[in-house]
Amino acid sequence: MKVALRLLAIGLLIAAFVLPVRAADFRSSEQPVSISQTEKPHDLHLAGRNIIVDANTTGDLVLAGETILSNGEVENSLFIAGGTVTVRSHVLHHVRIAGGTVTLSGKVDGDVFIAGGDVTFADTVEIGGGVYVASGTLKVAGKVNGELRVGSGTIVIDGIVGSANLYGEDISLTSKVRVNGNFDYHSSKTADIDPAAVITGKTTYTKYTGSQFDKYGIIFGSFLTLGYLLRIIGAILLGWLLISLWPRTSRKVIDFAFGSPLPSIGYGLLTLIGVLFTVMILFLTIVGTSVASLVFALWLVALMVGSIFGKILLGSWLYRMFKREAGYQITIGTVSLGVIAGSILIFLPVIGPFVVFVLFLLGVGSVFNLIVRSKEAA
Repeated sequence: MKVALRLLAIGLLIAAFVLPVRAADFRSSEQPVSISQTEKPHDLHLAGRNIIVDANTTGDLVLAGETILSNGEVENSLFIAGGTVTVRSHVLHHVRIAGGTVTLSGKVDGDVFIAGGDVTFADTVEIGGGVYVASGTLKVAGKVNGELRVGSGTIVIDGIVGSANLYGEDISLTSKVRVNGNFDYHSSKTADIDPAAVITGKTTYTKYTGSQFDKYGIIFGSFLTLGYLLRIIGAILLGWLLISLWPRTSRKVIDFAFGSPLPSIGYGLLTLIGVLFTVMILFLTIVGTSVASLVFALWLVALMVGSIFGKILLGSWLYRMFKREAGYQITIGTVSLGVIAGSILIFLPVIGPFVVFVLFLLGVGSVFNLIVRSKEAA
């Protein structure tokens, strides 16, 4: 076990700290966190319940919490995972957000990627690149210079976009809309387009139909069900092996996740982002190719283990909620409950994938915390 932990520690420490966040400022707190304009952080990483950042960040800004407000300028990229997210910043590179309610009212020079429940782009927004959104509802005002690619239930366009490729149930374009390119949309019904809206390119409507699924649905569904069942069984077996072979270690991971959920999510997010940057950088160097392959392999193992622990967390929480017993149970029963519940949860629109992603971050972050502490104690 010590050998395995040391190998994972080396890979994750290189991935999450050495290259992408070498001079990063890490902070976490269960109390409200406010970064004033007087501070000049570089590569700031925060995990907390309520976060307000007014300072200008000279590097990346990474935030994880329940309520998040970003006001200051970000010279590199902005990464956020939160419940209620508001971004008023000028971001010079890209923005990536996973949140329940997301509101953007600033300027972004690069691309914007968002997975959320209710997403709003205010009329003050200006996006230099493209916008890619998966959400329950979306309203886009302001200006998007690049492509707008969306999968959402309700979509309202009330501004200027470069081109649009939309998948939604209710799609509407107001009189203020100008599409400087093609307008492609997929829906069960035609979009509500105001006569004053301007579309300079070609408009293409593709109607959702069930004929292909009706024709091949039984065969496809049987293979999908078999494959999915095998994945569920495999996840249960892996979880059982983890808690059986390393019960004390598993308990430590679970205790940290339940005891410090926000720092766990923050560590998980930082690990996920850090490895991606590290592997890309290492692959660009001749001497780093073999190292990159090793880091990437270790990263995949850590993500798999972290994902299983996320399911164990869900099962333990559900068991305690139903049984109302003190403490959390880590048994084959709670492992099975968590894996099955997580497998069902992923199919819920918008909120399901978001909850599963948060559980994934909890598991990965808790494993990473254990690795770091194990290395410090060695």
